Amino acid sequence: MELYQQNGSKYWTADFIVNGRRIRKSTKQTKRSAAMEVAMGFFRQAERKQTPVRKGKALMLSEFAEKKFLPFIRASSLDGDTKRYYETGWRLLADSPAKDWRMDLIKATEADLLQFSGSGANANCALRTLRRMLSLACDWEIIDRKPRITLRKEVERNAVFDSDLEERFLKVAGQPLKDVFLVSHDSGMRPDEAIRMRWENILWDKNLIFVPEGKTENARRYVPLSERVRELLLARRQRADKKSPWVFPSPRKRGTHVSYFPIAKQFAKARKQAKIPKGVVLYSARHSFATDLLDRTGNIVLVGKILGHRSVTTTQRYLHPEIKGIAEIVNERNAIRATNDGAQNAARHNFDGEQNGQCHNLRHSRGFEGAEKSA
Repeated sequence: MELYQQNGSKYWTADFIVNGRRIRKSTKQTKRSAAMEVAMGFFRQAERKQTPVRKGKALMLSEFAEKKFLPFIRASSLDGDTKRYYETGWRLLADSPAKDWRMDLIKATEADLLQFSGSGANANCALRTLRRMLSLACDWEIIDRKPRITLRKEVERNAVFDSDLEERFLKVAGQPLKDVFLVSHDSGMRPDEAIRMRWENILWDKNLIFVPEGKTENARRYVPLSERVRELLLARRQRADKKSPWVFPSPRKRGTHVSYFPIAKQFAKARKQAKIPKGVVLYSARHSFATDLLDRTGNIVLVGKILGHRSVTTTQRYLHPEIKGIAEIVNERNAIRATNDGAQNAARHNFDGEQNGQCHNLRHSRGFEGAEKSA
């Protein structure tokens, strides 16, 4: 039996294990001695298989999200990317059966059976959000315990756009997907960074684009502005709303940028039309940029800096260096070995010839000496 006070709470919380099950519950007592008496009552209830039940109406997950979780996330000091991550996670959960679950009855086995569209990263976004919701519900004493939610295995992104895939994709891609793809492909920006581009962050005279914020602290950086991206941005600027600061403004909600979800739907449709493998995703445009840049510069530190990575280890995981030059290296090695082997064979042949000549001369001289003795 353990008693402790959570940060900011005046009440003591009981924490104990019965039959392998951990139970945590607020005693609603400010004095430790009184809290211990209440905690022992909880323990006796649990031993009799009467799990302590919190008074009041149990919240549904959807109700908890709308009334408590989302308002808390939006008002918190979390960075913008983290807030968007949790909001995305809730949208995924809201499209699943989980939205109708009672908070106090959620089990890990049920979470394991949830199905989400997209990759393992999508599923883990939803599951991490569920974890965070349950953790907050425990802290706020809405539920007594939280189940251990297991994350899914994520397949490492390893696909890139080669010239053929890029050509096929651009033929069928509509707007704004096409421009978002080209910006990401030519600058190494994450697709969501491209979507949040502002006109004020384009340095036309220096051929640079400033990324003010992103996934990590190092995401604040400058990336290159290529000629074709310059042309498409100038074309956009001519027909853009002069009052909007966004390069890709939302067609529905005034004053904000386009959402990632319609872009993702556009991409799925274009990928199917162009018959592009499912392993190739919109994010692959960024990987293609990184791979090509490393192939031409060989400078992994520079590539990591432009990508906004904190460490070279992260950059190594995302890059797919070209192997087209490997065959030439192997051929060069084989040629060197063949030359060396030829030289060695010639030297051996010359050595053997010299040895045979010496033996012949020796035999000849011995024969001549024998003839003289006979005479």
